[in-house]
Amino acid sequence: MQRDVIAAISTPRGEGGIAMVRLSGAGALGVAKLVFRRSRQPFRAHPWRVYLGVVCDAGGEPLDECLLTYFRGPRSYTGEDVVELSIHGGSFVAGRVLEALLARGARLARPGEFTKRAFLNGRLSLSQAEAVIDVIRAGSDVALQNAYRQLQGLLGTEVKEMRSRLLRVMAHLEAQLDFPEHDIPALTRGAVIAELRWVDSALGELTSTIRAGRVAREGLRVVLAGRPNVGKSSLLNSLAGQERAIVTAVAGTTRDTVEVQVNLSGVLVTLVDTAGLRESEDIVEKLGMERALEAVNTADVVLALIDMSEPIEEEDRKLLAATVGQERIVLLTKADLPPQAKMPEGVPHICVSTKTRVGLNELIADVATLATRAVSSEGSLLVTNLRHSRALIDAKGLVAAAIDTVQAGWDLELIATDVRLTYARLGEITGESIAADLTDAIFAEFCIGK
Repeated sequence: MQRDVIAAISTPRGEGGIAMVRLSGAGALGVAKLVFRRSRQPFRAHPWRVYLGVVCDAGGEPLDECLLTYFRGPRSYTGEDVVELSIHGGSFVAGRVLEALLARGARLARPGEFTKRAFLNGRLSLSQAEAVIDVIRAGSDVALQNAYRQLQGLLGTEVKEMRSRLLRVMAHLEAQLDFPEHDIPALTRGAVIAELRWVDSALGELTSTIRAGRVAREGLRVVLAGRPNVGKSSLLNSLAGQERAIVTAVAGTTRDTVEVQVNLSGVLVTLVDTAGLRESEDIVEKLGMERALEAVNTADVVLALIDMSEPIEEEDRKLLAATVGQERIVLLTKADLPPQAKMPEGVPHICVSTKTRVGLNELIADVATLATRAVSSEGSLLVTNLRHSRALIDAKGLVAAAIDTVQAGWDLELIATDVRLTYARLGEITGESIAADLTDAIFAEFCIGK
Protein backbone atom coordinates (compact mmCIF):
# COMPACT_ATOMS: atom_id res chain seq x y z
CA MET A 1 0.00 0.00 0.00
CA GLN A 2 2.87 2.37 0.81
CA ARG A 3 4.10 2.11 -2.78
CA ASP A 4 1.08 4.20 -3.76
CA VAL A 5 1.53 7.91 -4.33
CA ILE A 6 -1.04 9.64 -2.16
CA ALA A 7 -2.25 13.21 -2.58
CA ALA A 8 -4.51 15.56 -0.64
CA ILE A 9 -5.20 19.23 0.03
CA SER A 10 -3.41 19.98 3.31
CA THR A 11 -4.84 23.43 4.02
CA PRO A 12 -8.37 24.24 5.25
CA ARG A 13 -11.21 24.88 2.82
CA GLY A 14 -12.05 28.47 2.01
CA GLU A 15 -10.18 31.49 0.69
CA GLY A 16 -6.71 32.44 1.85
CA GLY A 17 -3.34 33.63 0.67
CA ILE A 18 -1.99 30.13 -0.02
CA ALA A 19 -3.36 26.63 -0.46
CA MET A 20 -1.11 23.59 -0.40
CA VAL A 21 -1.51 20.20 -2.08
CA ARG A 22 0.80 17.48 -0.80
CA LEU A 23 2.00 14.21 -2.38
CA SER A 24 3.90 11.35 -0.74
CA GLY A 25 5.33 8.11 -2.07
CA ALA A 26 8.20 6.74 -4.12
CA GLY A 27 6.82 8.24 -7.33
CA ALA A 28 5.63 11.56 -5.89
CA LEU A 29 8.07 13.67 -7.89
CA GLY A 30 7.25 11.84 -11.13
CA VAL A 31 3.53 12.53 -10.67
CA ALA A 32 4.19 16.17 -9.80
CA LYS A 33 6.30 16.68 -12.92
CA LEU A 34 3.34 15.64 -15.07
CA VAL A 35 1.35 18.68 -13.94
CA PHE A 36 4.16 21.17 -13.17
CA ARG A 37 5.92 23.21 -15.87
CA ARG A 38 8.86 25.61 -15.89
CA SER A 39 10.13 27.81 -18.68
CA ARG A 40 13.32 25.79 -18.91
CA GLN A 41 12.81 22.18 -19.96
CA PRO A 42 13.49 19.46 -18.99
CA PHE A 43 12.82 20.19 -15.33
CA ARG A 44 15.14 18.56 -12.84
CA ALA A 45 14.21 19.06 -9.19
CA HIS A 46 16.84 19.04 -6.48
CA PRO A 47 15.66 18.11 -2.99
CA TRP A 48 14.91 20.77 -0.38
CA ARG A 49 14.62 23.56 -2.94
CA VAL A 50 11.63 25.64 -4.05
CA TYR A 51 10.79 26.09 -7.72
CA LEU A 52 8.43 28.60 -9.38
CA GLY A 53 6.33 27.37 -12.27
CA VAL A 54 2.83 26.72 -13.56
CA VAL A 55 0.53 23.89 -12.54
CA CYS A 56 -1.67 22.44 -15.29
CA ASP A 57 -4.77 20.28 -15.45
CA ALA A 58 -4.86 16.76 -16.88
CA GLY A 59 -5.24 18.20 -20.38
CA GLY A 60 -2.22 20.47 -20.07
CA GLU A 61 -4.15 23.72 -19.61
CA PRO A 62 -2.55 26.09 -17.03
CA LEU A 63 -4.45 26.45 -13.76
CA ASP A 64 -2.28 28.69 -11.59
CA GLU A 65 1.21 29.83 -10.76
CA CYS A 66 2.77 27.40 -8.34
CA LEU A 67 5.69 26.86 -5.98
CA LEU A 68 6.98 23.28 -5.91
CA THR A 69 9.05 22.00 -2.98
CA TYR A 70 10.64 18.56 -3.12
CA PHE A 71 11.67 16.61 -0.01
CA ARG A 72 13.58 13.40 -0.70
CA GLY A 73 12.99 10.49 1.65
CA PRO A 74 13.89 9.54 4.28
CA ARG A 75 14.52 13.19 5.20
CA SER A 76 10.89 14.20 4.89
CA TYR A 77 7.78 14.30 7.06
CA THR A 78 6.59 10.83 5.99
CA GLY A 79 10.02 9.27 5.45
CA GLU A 80 9.17 8.95 1.74
CA ASP A 81 9.59 11.33 -1.19
CA VAL A 82 7.25 14.27 -0.54
CA VAL A 83 6.24 17.06 -2.93
CA GLU A 84 4.29 20.13 -1.84
CA LEU A 85 2.55 22.36 -4.39
CA SER A 86 1.76 25.84 -3.04
CA ILE A 87 -0.85 27.73 -5.04
CA HIS A 88 -3.12 30.73 -4.53
CA GLY A 89 -5.61 30.07 -1.74
CA GLY A 90 -9.04 28.98 -2.86
CA SER A 91 -11.07 25.77 -2.61
CA PHE A 92 -11.80 25.61 -6.34
CA VAL A 93 -8.24 25.96 -7.65
CA ALA A 94 -6.90 23.57 -4.98
CA GLY A 95 -9.55 21.04 -5.96
CA ARG A 96 -8.63 21.35 -9.65
CA VAL A 97 -4.94 20.79 -8.88
CA LEU A 98 -5.83 17.73 -6.80
CA GLU A 99 -7.96 16.40 -9.66
CA ALA A 100 -5.00 16.77 -12.04
CA LEU A 101 -2.74 14.79 -9.68
CA LEU A 102 -5.31 12.03 -9.25
CA ALA A 103 -5.72 11.83 -13.03
CA ARG A 104 -1.94 11.39 -13.35
CA GLY A 105 -1.81 8.34 -11.06
CA ALA A 106 -1.93 9.58 -7.48
CA ARG A 107 -4.49 8.24 -5.01
CA LEU A 108 -6.54 10.37 -2.62
CA ALA A 109 -5.02 10.12 0.85
CA ARG A 110 -7.10 8.74 3.70
CA PRO A 111 -7.55 10.78 6.90
CA GLY A 112 -4.22 10.92 8.72
CA GLU A 113 -2.42 8.83 6.11
CA PHE A 114 0.58 11.17 5.80
CA THR A 115 1.19 11.01 9.55
CA LYS A 116 0.46 7.27 9.58
CA ARG A 117 3.20 6.77 6.99
CA ALA A 118 5.55 8.83 9.15
CA PHE A 119 4.80 6.39 11.99
CA LEU A 120 5.13 3.25 9.85
CA ASN A 121 8.40 4.52 8.38
CA GLY A 122 9.86 5.22 11.83
CA ARG A 123 9.87 9.02 11.54
CA LEU A 124 7.51 9.38 14.51
CA SER A 125 6.51 7.16 17.40
CA LEU A 126 2.78 6.61 17.86
CA SER A 127 2.68 9.02 20.80
CA GLN A 128 4.43 11.66 18.68
CA ALA A 129 1.98 11.07 15.83
CA GLU A 130 -0.94 11.56 18.23
CA ALA A 131 0.69 14.78 19.44
CA VAL A 132 0.32 16.17 15.91
CA ILE A 133 -3.47 16.21 16.27
CA ASP A 134 -3.10 17.67 19.77
CA VAL A 135 -1.07 20.57 18.35
CA ILE A 136 -3.74 21.16 15.71
CA ARG A 137 -6.56 21.10 18.27
CA ALA A 138 -4.79 23.04 21.04
CA GLY A 139 -6.99 25.80 22.40
CA SER A 140 -4.66 27.30 24.99
CA ASP A 141 -0.99 28.04 25.62
CA VAL A 142 -0.72 25.19 28.13
CA ALA A 143 -2.28 22.65 25.74
CA LEU A 144 -0.02 23.80 22.90
CA GLN A 145 3.16 23.70 25.01
CA ASN A 146 2.33 20.23 26.28
CA ALA A 147 1.48 18.92 22.80
CA TYR A 148 4.79 20.31 21.55
CA ARG A 149 6.67 18.45 24.32
CA GLN A 150 4.97 15.23 23.26
CA LEU A 151 5.74 15.98 19.61
CA GLN A 152 9.42 16.21 20.59
CA GLY A 153 9.16 12.67 21.97
CA LEU A 154 9.38 13.35 25.72
CA LEU A 155 6.66 10.85 26.63
CA GLY A 156 8.17 8.26 24.33
CA THR A 157 11.59 8.77 25.94
CA GLU A 158 10.19 8.14 29.42
CA VAL A 159 8.25 5.09 28.26
CA LYS A 160 11.31 3.65 26.52
CA GLU A 161 13.39 4.03 29.69
CA MET A 162 10.75 2.10 31.65
CA ARG A 163 10.57 -0.59 28.98
CA SER A 164 14.36 -0.85 28.98
CA ARG A 165 14.34 -1.56 32.73
CA LEU A 166 11.57 -4.13 32.32
CA LEU A 167 13.38 -5.75 29.38
CA ARG A 168 16.48 -6.22 31.55
CA VAL A 169 14.39 -7.97 34.20
CA MET A 170 12.61 -10.09 31.57
CA ALA A 171 15.88 -11.13 29.95
CA HIS A 172 17.25 -12.48 33.21
CA LEU A 173 14.01 -14.19 34.20
CA GLU A 174 13.50 -15.80 30.79
CA ALA A 175 17.11 -16.93 30.64
CA GLN A 176 16.80 -18.64 34.01
CA LEU A 177 13.56 -20.30 32.91
CA ASP A 178 14.72 -21.42 29.45
CA PHE A 179 18.33 -22.34 30.20
CA PRO A 180 18.49 -23.59 33.78
CA GLU A 181 21.44 -25.85 32.93
CA HIS A 182 23.63 -22.84 32.10
CA ASP A 183 25.44 -20.81 34.72
CA ILE A 184 23.58 -17.53 34.04
CA PRO A 185 24.03 -14.78 36.65
CA ALA A 186 20.62 -14.37 38.23
CA LEU A 187 19.08 -11.13 39.41
CA THR A 188 18.31 -11.37 43.08
CA ARG A 189 14.72 -10.80 44.14
CA GLY A 190 15.90 -7.59 45.78
CA ALA A 191 17.37 -6.37 42.48
CA VAL A 192 14.15 -7.28 40.63
CA ILE A 193 12.05 -5.39 43.17
CA ALA A 194 14.37 -2.36 42.92
CA GLU A 195 13.93 -2.22 39.13
CA LEU A 196 10.16 -2.70 39.36
CA ARG A 197 9.83 -0.05 42.04
CA TRP A 198 11.73 2.40 39.85
CA VAL A 199 9.23 1.74 37.06
CA ASP A 200 6.33 2.03 39.51
CA SER A 201 7.63 5.40 40.72
CA ALA A 202 8.07 6.68 37.16
CA LEU A 203 4.53 5.56 36.32
CA GLY A 204 3.26 7.26 39.46
CA GLU A 205 4.76 10.57 38.37
CA LEU A 206 3.08 10.33 34.97
CA THR A 207 -0.33 9.18 36.22
CA SER A 208 -0.36 11.97 38.80
CA THR A 209 -0.59 14.46 35.90
CA ILE A 210 -3.67 12.88 34.28
CA ARG A 211 -6.18 15.27 35.89
CA ALA A 212 -4.04 18.29 35.01
CA GLY A 213 -3.68 16.92 31.49
CA ARG A 214 -7.43 16.61 31.14
CA VAL A 215 -7.84 20.24 32.25
CA ALA A 216 -5.13 21.38 29.82
CA ARG A 217 -6.84 19.62 26.93
CA GLU A 218 -10.54 20.07 27.72
CA GLY A 219 -10.51 23.10 29.99
CA LEU A 220 -11.18 23.67 33.68
CA ARG A 221 -14.85 22.78 34.16
CA VAL A 222 -16.53 25.70 35.96
CA VAL A 223 -20.22 25.12 36.76
CA LEU A 224 -22.61 27.98 37.53
CA ALA A 225 -25.23 26.82 40.03
CA GLY A 226 -28.03 28.46 41.98
CA ARG A 227 -31.74 29.14 42.20
CA PRO A 228 -33.70 30.18 39.09
CA ASN A 229 -33.23 33.79 38.03
CA VAL A 230 -30.19 34.49 40.21
CA GLY A 231 -28.20 35.62 37.14
CA LYS A 232 -26.38 32.46 35.98
CA SER A 233 -27.09 32.97 32.28
CA SER A 234 -26.26 36.69 32.45
CA LEU A 235 -22.95 35.89 34.14
CA LEU A 236 -22.13 33.20 31.57
CA ASN A 237 -22.74 35.68 28.74
CA SER A 238 -20.62 38.33 30.45
CA LEU A 239 -17.69 35.98 31.01
CA ALA A 240 -17.96 34.54 27.49
CA GLY A 241 -18.24 37.97 25.90
CA GLN A 242 -21.15 36.81 23.76
CA GLU A 243 -24.82 35.88 24.05
CA ARG A 244 -24.73 32.12 24.50
CA ALA A 245 -27.54 31.64 27.05
CA ILE A 246 -31.10 33.00 26.90
CA VAL A 247 -31.74 35.64 29.55
CA THR A 248 -35.31 36.54 30.58
CA ALA A 249 -37.09 37.68 33.71
CA VAL A 250 -38.99 34.38 33.71
CA ALA A 251 -37.57 31.94 36.25
CA GLY A 252 -36.67 28.51 34.87
CA THR A 253 -35.75 29.62 31.34
CA THR A 254 -32.65 27.39 31.31
CA ARG A 255 -33.79 23.76 31.14
CA ASP A 256 -30.50 22.11 30.12
CA THR A 257 -26.79 22.72 30.56
CA VAL A 258 -25.17 25.28 28.24
CA GLU A 259 -21.41 25.12 27.74
CA VAL A 260 -18.96 27.67 26.36
CA GLN A 261 -15.15 27.70 26.34
CA VAL A 262 -13.09 30.78 27.12
CA ASN A 263 -9.34 31.30 27.39
CA LEU A 264 -8.17 32.80 30.68
CA SER A 265 -4.46 33.47 31.21
CA GLY A 266 -3.53 30.91 28.56
CA VAL A 267 -5.68 28.13 30.08
CA LEU A 268 -8.97 26.82 28.70
CA VAL A 269 -12.01 27.21 30.93
CA THR A 270 -15.33 25.52 30.15
CA LEU A 271 -18.22 27.51 31.65
CA VAL A 272 -21.37 25.46 32.26
CA ASP A 273 -24.72 27.17 32.81
CA THR A 274 -27.26 24.93 34.58
CA ALA A 275 -30.97 24.82 35.30
CA GLY A 276 -32.13 26.64 38.44
CA LEU A 277 -32.36 24.55 41.61
CA ARG A 278 -35.82 24.64 43.21
CA GLU A 279 -38.81 22.44 44.01
CA SER A 280 -40.83 21.75 40.85
CA GLU A 281 -43.40 19.34 39.48
CA ASP A 282 -42.48 20.08 35.86
CA ILE A 283 -40.94 16.90 34.39
CA VAL A 284 -38.64 18.76 31.97
CA GLU A 285 -37.46 21.15 34.69
CA LYS A 286 -36.81 18.19 37.02
CA LEU A 287 -34.61 16.55 34.37
CA GLY A 288 -32.76 19.84 33.95
CA MET A 289 -32.14 20.04 37.71
CA GLU A 290 -30.86 16.44 37.76
CA ARG A 291 -28.31 17.39 35.09
CA ALA A 292 -27.45 20.51 37.06
CA LEU A 293 -26.69 18.47 40.21
CA GLU A 294 -24.66 16.00 38.16
CA ALA A 295 -22.67 18.90 36.69
CA VAL A 296 -22.03 20.32 40.17
CA ASN A 297 -20.78 16.95 41.43
CA THR A 298 -18.31 16.57 38.54
CA ALA A 299 -17.16 20.21 38.39
CA ASP A 300 -13.59 21.31 38.89
CA VAL A 301 -14.90 24.60 40.28
CA VAL A 302 -18.44 25.56 41.32
CA LEU A 303 -19.65 29.14 41.10
CA ALA A 304 -22.42 29.18 43.74
CA LEU A 305 -24.69 32.11 42.85
CA ILE A 306 -26.97 33.74 45.45
CA ASP A 307 -29.25 36.69 44.70
CA MET A 308 -28.20 39.40 47.18
CA SER A 309 -31.30 41.48 46.39
CA GLU A 310 -33.47 38.86 48.12
CA PRO A 311 -33.29 37.10 51.50
CA ILE A 312 -31.40 33.81 51.49
CA GLU A 313 -33.73 30.87 50.87
CA GLU A 314 -33.55 27.17 51.69
CA GLU A 315 -32.25 26.29 48.21
CA ASP A 316 -29.31 28.68 48.75
CA ARG A 317 -28.43 26.98 52.04
CA LYS A 318 -28.66 23.54 50.42
CA LEU A 319 -26.30 24.64 47.63
CA LEU A 320 -23.76 26.00 50.10
CA ALA A 321 -23.93 22.80 52.15
CA ALA A 322 -23.68 20.56 49.09
CA THR A 323 -20.52 22.29 47.79
CA VAL A 324 -18.59 22.28 51.08
CA GLY A 325 -15.28 20.54 50.39
CA GLN A 326 -15.40 21.34 46.67
CA GLU A 327 -13.39 24.03 44.94
CA ARG A 328 -15.94 26.85 44.82
CA ILE A 329 -16.43 30.58 44.60
CA VAL A 330 -19.54 32.01 46.26
CA LEU A 331 -21.04 34.93 44.34
CA LEU A 332 -23.61 37.43 45.55
CA THR A 333 -25.27 38.56 42.33
CA LYS A 334 -27.22 41.71 41.39
CA ALA A 335 -24.91 43.94 43.44
CA ASP A 336 -26.43 46.94 41.67
CA LEU A 337 -29.66 46.43 43.68
CA PRO A 338 -30.29 47.13 47.40
CA PRO A 339 -28.86 44.20 49.42
CA GLN A 340 -31.21 41.85 51.29
CA ALA A 341 -29.20 38.65 51.66
CA LYS A 342 -27.25 37.96 54.84
CA MET A 343 -24.45 35.49 54.28
CA PRO A 344 -23.48 32.94 56.96
CA GLU A 345 -20.31 33.88 58.83
CA GLY A 346 -17.05 32.46 57.54
CA VAL A 347 -18.22 32.05 53.92
CA PRO A 348 -15.93 34.06 51.60
CA HIS A 349 -17.79 35.64 48.71
CA ILE A 350 -17.61 38.16 45.87
CA CYS A 351 -20.32 40.68 45.10
CA VAL A 352 -20.94 40.91 41.36
CA SER A 353 -23.20 42.71 38.92
CA THR A 354 -23.38 41.94 35.21
CA LYS A 355 -24.99 45.35 34.61
CA THR A 356 -22.29 47.48 36.28
CA ARG A 357 -19.55 44.78 35.96
CA VAL A 358 -18.76 45.17 39.66
CA GLY A 359 -16.66 42.22 40.87
CA LEU A 360 -16.24 40.61 37.44
CA ASN A 361 -12.52 41.38 37.20
CA GLU A 362 -11.96 39.87 40.65
CA LEU A 363 -13.97 36.79 39.67
CA ILE A 364 -12.06 36.35 36.40
CA ALA A 365 -8.74 36.69 38.26
CA ASP A 366 -9.78 34.04 40.81
CA VAL A 367 -10.95 31.58 38.12
CA ALA A 368 -7.76 32.17 36.12
CA THR A 369 -5.69 31.45 39.24
CA LEU A 370 -7.55 28.20 39.86
CA ALA A 371 -7.18 27.21 36.21
CA THR A 372 -3.46 27.94 36.20
CA ARG A 373 -2.99 26.03 39.44
CA ALA A 374 -4.90 23.04 38.04
CA VAL A 375 -2.46 22.60 35.14
CA SER A 376 0.68 23.61 37.03
CA SER A 377 3.32 20.92 36.54
CA GLU A 378 6.56 22.88 36.98
CA GLY A 379 7.45 22.36 33.33
CA SER A 380 6.95 18.58 33.37
CA LEU A 381 4.97 16.62 30.80
CA LEU A 382 1.21 16.28 31.29
CA VAL A 383 -0.60 13.13 30.16
CA THR A 384 -3.46 14.52 28.05
CA ASN A 385 -4.34 11.56 25.83
CA LEU A 386 -7.07 9.24 27.15
CA ARG A 387 -5.51 6.19 25.50
CA HIS A 388 -2.17 6.97 27.11
CA SER A 389 -3.85 7.52 30.48
CA ARG A 390 -5.52 4.11 30.40
CA ALA A 391 -2.32 2.37 29.32
CA LEU A 392 -0.28 4.03 32.08
CA ILE A 393 -2.88 3.23 34.75
CA ASP A 394 -3.04 -0.40 33.58
CA ALA A 395 0.75 -0.64 33.52
CA LYS A 396 0.97 0.74 37.05
CA GLY A 397 -1.47 -1.91 38.26
CA LEU A 398 0.48 -4.63 36.47
CA VAL A 399 3.86 -3.58 37.84
CA ALA A 400 2.37 -3.38 41.35
CA ALA A 401 1.12 -6.96 40.89
CA ALA A 402 4.60 -7.99 39.73
CA ILE A 403 6.15 -6.47 42.88
CA ASP A 404 3.63 -8.34 45.05
CA THR A 405 4.42 -11.57 43.19
CA VAL A 406 8.15 -11.19 43.82
CA GLN A 407 7.65 -10.30 47.49
CA ALA A 408 5.33 -13.29 47.96
CA GLY A 409 8.07 -15.59 46.67
CA TRP A 410 6.10 -16.98 43.74
CA ASP A 411 7.71 -18.93 40.88
CA LEU A 412 9.68 -17.16 38.16
CA GLU A 413 7.01 -17.97 35.55
CA LEU A 414 4.41 -15.85 37.36
CA ILE A 415 6.84 -12.97 37.88
CA ALA A 416 7.87 -13.05 34.21
CA THR A 417 4.21 -13.01 33.11
CA ASP A 418 3.41 -9.83 35.07
CA VAL A 419 6.57 -8.11 33.82
CA ARG A 420 5.85 -9.16 30.23
CA LEU A 421 2.30 -7.77 30.41
CA THR A 422 3.58 -4.46 31.78
CA TYR A 423 6.18 -4.24 29.03
CA ALA A 424 3.58 -4.88 26.33
CA ARG A 425 1.05 -2.40 27.75
CA LEU A 426 3.65 0.39 27.77
CA GLY A 427 4.63 -0.52 24.21
CA GLU A 428 1.10 0.34 23.09
CA ILE A 429 1.79 4.01 23.91
CA THR A 430 4.71 4.34 21.51
CA GLY A 431 3.31 1.85 19.00
CA GLU A 432 5.97 -0.81 19.54
CA SER A 433 3.35 -3.41 20.44
CA ILE A 434 -0.05 -2.38 19.13
CA ALA A 435 -2.70 -4.01 16.95
CA ALA A 436 -3.11 -2.75 13.39
CA ASP A 437 -6.84 -2.10 13.83
CA LEU A 438 -6.18 0.19 16.80
CA THR A 439 -3.58 2.06 14.75
CA ASP A 440 -6.15 2.55 11.98
CA ALA A 441 -8.69 3.84 14.51
CA ILE A 442 -6.20 6.38 15.89
CA PHE A 443 -5.31 7.85 12.51
CA ALA A 444 -8.96 7.91 11.41
CA GLU A 445 -9.39 10.85 13.82
CA PHE A 446 -7.05 12.98 11.71
CA CYS A 447 -8.16 15.26 8.91
CA ILE A 448 -7.47 14.41 5.26
CA GLY A 449 -4.16 15.94 4.22
CA LYS A 450 -2.40 15.47 7.56
